[in-house]
Amino acid sequence: METSAEKVWLTQHLDSRYGNHSGEIMLCNLAFGTRILANAESWDKLSPFQVPQPPSQDAWLVRARDAHLLVGDGAEEVPDTVVRLLAALKTYLKTDIGSPLQLLDQAEAHYRQHHMPGPYTGPAIAAGPLMHKPSRLVDFIFDHTRAFLSYDLKPVQGLDLDLVRMFCERPAMKLRYEQQFCTPHTTQLRARKIAASVPPGGRVLVLGDDDLVSLALVHYGGDFKVDVLELDTDLVAFLKAKGGDRLTVLEHNLRHGVPESMRKAYDVVTTDPPYAANGMRFFLQCAADSLVEKPDSLLFLSTYPGLIESPEKLWTDLDELGLKIEQRWEHFSRYIYNNTYRVEHLAALRQLGSPLHPTSELLGFPYLYAHFFECSKS
Repeated sequence: METSAEKVWLTQHLDSRYGNHSGEIMLCNLAFGTRILANAESWDKLSPFQVPQPPSQDAWLVRARDAHLLVGDGAEEVPDTVVRLLAALKTYLKTDIGSPLQLLDQAEAHYRQHHMPGPYTGPAIAAGPLMHKPSRLVDFIFDHTRAFLSYDLKPVQGLDLDLVRMFCERPAMKLRYEQQFCTPHTTQLRARKIAASVPPGGRVLVLGDDDLVSLALVHYGGDFKVDVLELDTDLVAFLKAKGGDRLTVLEHNLRHGVPESMRKAYDVVTTDPPYAANGMRFFLQCAADSLVEKPDSLLFLSTYPGLIESPEKLWTDLDELGLKIEQRWEHFSRYIYNNTYRVEHLAALRQLGSPLHPTSELLGFPYLYAHFFECSKS
């Protein structure tokens, strides 16, 4: 029963997409997998809930709360993925004693002892790099499940609805460019952290921007300018249309390096590079070439080393390019874990001998996580 003191606010898991018909919008809670149809008026209804408000009796807002778009500090349901995971872990371990994280720890120890898959030994054409080192896949599924249980079940306040609305309008994801959409809340947090590090009158360069960090940076104001190098022509047009006077967008393939006029010109560079080894290297090379040669020049890098094609190369590349890690925020960025990757990971583990349960439930988390690194130019 609601009390007079109860308040609700926008979930940090809110995301948006256009629907199939003109003016139709789909709003969803990515953690719960719930969704609700909306329209242009829905943004105005949700706007007050960027800060905690008493629950509204408006019929659409009641449905929005039922769909977990509005959340509070009261006893909240957990996502069905968590319910299925805990049931599978209890069956797997033959016990129901322990917290979710304790059950996960026990399951990991048992999985590694009894069901650890061996490396792939069949024809090379049938296997990706993770199948040759399946321990990396096992590390990944337990680490990401643990991150979701640890960080993403408690409601967080302060989501910027303008960013959610902006994400609704962006071009479709293109796998040929290795694009992977992060959540609006991730973009918000990343932009805030970057903006706080830019000196007055400074310049920021974004290398590839399917996460729309450049738009968030100019949206939050500040005495600095933002440039973007982006290959996707649709995204270039979108950024130009939305960015205003403080944003300059250039269509450019980073495989050709950074344009000469942009070398050693930026106080801050940020990038979320491809996970292929050569892609990671040329993005980092472009970042290093773009930074002003001074101690307080910074690179903000979003990546998850455990899923990089050659994770050991990340550290050697950073060292060779004179980039020193100053700070590291683990599991900072959240990307939608699309079913294509989920099925590939499950198929790989199953082919290597992992049991269907609890493997499939361990792959039920909604996000791919990445760490956020602050690097100085040494």
